[in-house]
Amino acid sequence: MSQSRAVNKWVVACLVSAGIFIALLDTTIVDIVLPKMMATLEADLYGIQWVIIAYFMGAAVSMTVVGWMAEAFGHRNTYLLGIVLFVGTSALCGVAPSLELMLASRFVQGIAEGMMLPVGALILMDAFPAEERGLALGVYGLGASFAPAVGPSLGGFITEHLTWRWVFWVNVPIGLADALLVFLLLSNVRGKKVRRLDMVGLVLLATSLMSFIVFISKGQEKGWLDSDFILRVFLVFVVTFVAFVVWEMKAADPLLPRQLFANANVVMTLIAMAFVSMAAYGVFLMLPVYLQKLKGFTTLQAGLIMLPGSLAAAVTTLLSGVLSDKLPPKWVASFFLVCMFITTWQFRTGFYEPRAAAVGDNFFWGLAMGGVFTPLFVIMVASVPQTEFSDASMVMNVVRLVFGSVGTAYATNVFTNRSASFYDALAGRVEVGSPAASELLLRFGGASGAEGWIIPEMESQSKALVQTLFKAMASGEAFQATWRHLALWSLLALCATLLLRSVRGQGRGPVH
Repeated sequence: MSQSRAVNKWVVACLVSAGIFIALLDTTIVDIVLPKMMATLEADLYGIQWVIIAYFMGAAVSMTVVGWMAEAFGHRNTYLLGIVLFVGTSALCGVAPSLELMLASRFVQGIAEGMMLPVGALILMDAFPAEERGLALGVYGLGASFAPAVGPSLGGFITEHLTWRWVFWVNVPIGLADALLVFLLLSNVRGKKVRRLDMVGLVLLATSLMSFIVFISKGQEKGWLDSDFILRVFLVFVVTFVAFVVWEMKAADPLLPRQLFANANVVMTLIAMAFVSMAAYGVFLMLPVYLQKLKGFTTLQAGLIMLPGSLAAAVTTLLSGVLSDKLPPKWVASFFLVCMFITTWQFRTGFYEPRAAAVGDNFFWGLAMGGVFTPLFVIMVASVPQTEFSDASMVMNVVRLVFGSVGTAYATNVFTNRSASFYDALAGRVEVGSPAASELLLRFGGASGAEGWIIPEMESQSKALVQTLFKAMASGEAFQATWRHLALWSLLALCATLLLRSVRGQGRGPVH
């Protein structure tokens, strides 16, 4: 009897979901507190985005080796080690006095997440019968998409009543309780055959992934290939990636099974997941910034605005899993991707948009986004033999995290560029000394002489107000442009999904 079926499947689901929830919660719960962290840690937008990216990098690197760890040390022990490491680094993040220590702690925290997620999926798949595979992955997807969606709302509530550091400390009691119950209730099962760890492939892939993320996220700030630093990082990425591909093609025990990438359905599913992750995690980052920096809402208000969308995502995450048991998951994913493209494109982020617009638009976006991830996971599982499920799960999560970090960097770069260009366009329409400029300054000056001239003492204040207004209007337009860029990635995900071979969601679970 396997470790999962030793206890009730819903008990196993609760234990695994608790760990997955806190791990993936930390991919976005910090988004809502980034503005406050920027002040405390003395960082700008380019610097503070690394609090998110460092987490993704750590998870992506550790996931490449977690399949071997699960075989060598057992599924429960690997999962348990991830929880304990996650709890310890959460505490370190909560006390970090500087950006450097925060980034180091977040990187190791990401490594812990990378241990938990793929193995958690294995344990869940073993706990549920074959005909409930979609439901099992729906429970898994509840953490995978609901936790990132509810993160900003929960983070806003915690920060408003405590401090931003509690978004990390809250993981400690939950994680410790989950670790204790997992240790007591689940038995540890190792793989029947432990393959050799491909250390050369691991080092090459880890170096390639990290250099790629650095290139994408720091390129805009440094001037892309005009910067010697970015050029060197790009060259490291190209060399290590090519070396990794060549090595994997010839290695006796490759880090990633070659037959996995010979499967066209697997490759297209990974492409779809990459595009979806870019779109979703870009919105996860930018929405709290929009609500707090442009609209002026408090952390709690921003979290409450995002809460209906988070709850909507939870509903469609489970619903799409159930539908994937009854209908071809390809069409379930395609339907929600169409909805995701429309709701992302129509998202209103202008300077003058009312609060109700953000609540409604995020609600419908959450409905759409929440239904995408689960059917894609179901397609991946149904496209591979049961012996390759752990590797497929690992690769799927690596792609989600790597391209989630790419989407975060991409959204930041688009917003920064568009803010500057829109401001220049607005400011360029009002010439100093023109009648329009004089009237605008007069209105903001609030006082004038007998002939309608602006009082000199008020002119500098008026110009500052006009500049602030132009910056706010430019930011609103830049946010709108960013959302529409992200919408295009969800459209590309739809194209990739439509090219998939249709498969049934039901089937035998993985053999341990």
